[in-house]
Amino acid sequence: MSTLVRLILVGGCGHKQAATGSNATSSDSIPADPSGDAGDAAPIASTCPAQATTSFAKTKFVAHSGLAFGAFHRWLWKPFEAGTFKKGASGRMSAFIKGGLAALFVKREVRLATTDVQADPTLCKSIIAPLDKLGDTVQASFDKLKGGDASGLTDLNSSIGSIESTSQTDGVPIQENENADLTKKPV
Repeated sequence: MSTLVRLILVGGCGHKQAATGSNATSSDSIPADPSGDAGDAAPIASTCPAQATTSFAKTKFVAHSGLAFGAFHRWLWKPFEAGTFKKGASGRMSAFIKGGLAALFVKREVRLATTDVQADPTLCKSIIAPLDKLGDTVQASFDKLKGGDASGLTDLNSSIGSIESTSQTDGVPIQENENADLTKKPV
C-alpha cells in the first residue's frame, strides 16, 4: 500500500487531543465517534428494558443499520469482490481512501444502531449480541485492510447478513441504503 494511503488511513485514526490535553484514541483503532462529539455515545447495557425507553427505537435502528450496511456494501464489499484492493489494481488508492471513510462511517452507525436496539425490548434480546460482535468485526476488518489484507471483509459481510436475517425474523426488515454521504458531518 502506498505511503500516501497509509498516512490518510492512519492519520484519520490518529491521536486527538481532548480539551483536557489527554490522548483520546490510539493510532491503531477507529475512534468511537469520528465527529469528535461524544454527546450521543452510550455504553452497552447488560440487560434489556421491559418496555421501550426511546421513541421510534426500531425506526432509528433500521435507519442507522441500513446506512451502515449499505455503506459497507458499496464502498468495501463491492470493491473487494471486484479486486480493487489488490496490488496493482486500477483505482486502488481511491478505493482505500473511500474504504477508510466507509469503515469510520459504518463503525459510527453501528454504535448508534446499538443504542437504539438497547431501547427496545424485542430487538435487544435478539440483536444486541450480534451488533456488539459486528463492532469488533468492523475494527478487525479495518485493521487488516490497513495492512493490505481485505479478507476480514468476508467476516464482516457474514455478520451483517446474520443481523439482517435476525432482524427480518423479528419483523423489522432492514433496507440497505447505499447512498450515504460519507463526508457529511453527522448532526
